[in-house]
Amino acid sequence: MKLSNRLEGRVALVTGAGSGIGRAICRRLADEGARIAALDRDVTAAQATAAAIGDDAWPVVADVASVDDMQRAVADVAAQFGRIDIAVNAAGVGASALLVDTSIDTWQRVMDVCLTGVFVSSQAQARRMIAQGGPAVIVNIASTNAQQPGEGLAAYCAAKAGVDMLSRVMALELATHGIRVATVGPGLTDTPMVARLLANPSARDAFLDNIPAGRPARPEDIAAAVAFLASDDAAYVTGQTLYVDGGASMMRYPSLASRRAGAAV
Repeated sequence: MKLSNRLEGRVALVTGAGSGIGRAICRRLADEGARIAALDRDVTAAQATAAAIGDDAWPVVADVASVDDMQRAVADVAAQFGRIDIAVNAAGVGASALLVDTSIDTWQRVMDVCLTGVFVSSQAQARRMIAQGGPAVIVNIASTNAQQPGEGLAAYCAAKAGVDMLSRVMALELATHGIRVATVGPGLTDTPMVARLLANPSARDAFLDNIPAGRPARPEDIAAAVAFLASDDAAYVTGQTLYVDGGASMMRYPSLASRRAGAAV
């Protein structure tokens, strides 16, 4: 269903496109007229997203933390569509463990996908955008946890804070090339990644009590913000983070005190 034509004729590369927020972003950008390169590490998921959109979408398989993979993926997308006008880096992974219990493997896995993956992907995308010339935009997906600490989320919070600052540096460096960079910081969003948390009544209630809007975000809420930032409606917006959280970042992040050592459960 075509919502508007404000992205008509543009090519959008979306990472983490196989599910959740990434898939919703692909659908929304396509609905606004963009042709979509749906990138995911899972070939079946990438294909499913592309198939759901139709002829204007193409699946791409790559690991966002691999320099070789992303250089190849960007080159392939540019060869397929002629250029890349919009890049959205939505690939992410979560982990929950108190600092003293977080293994280096867990820390590294979150950093690889959530921070290094954004750096590697953005670098390849920016090089292509500079080479092709003309205006372009990169939108990185961070989180309210970029500026709200949460117990048990040391790796995730650190990675998302890194995405926020990385995006600002990118915005400074790429502005002279006509490339805007912006960040979207979702709050709690109803996706497969948080399904387990939302299925726990006490945890769900704790988070909902912290959201003035009274509900989790839908992936489509995040996608709508990305579509705005990717469009000419945001032509004078760069280096900014748009929090899409129902007001949750105005509140204190929910406590997971029951997980502390020695605390009563």
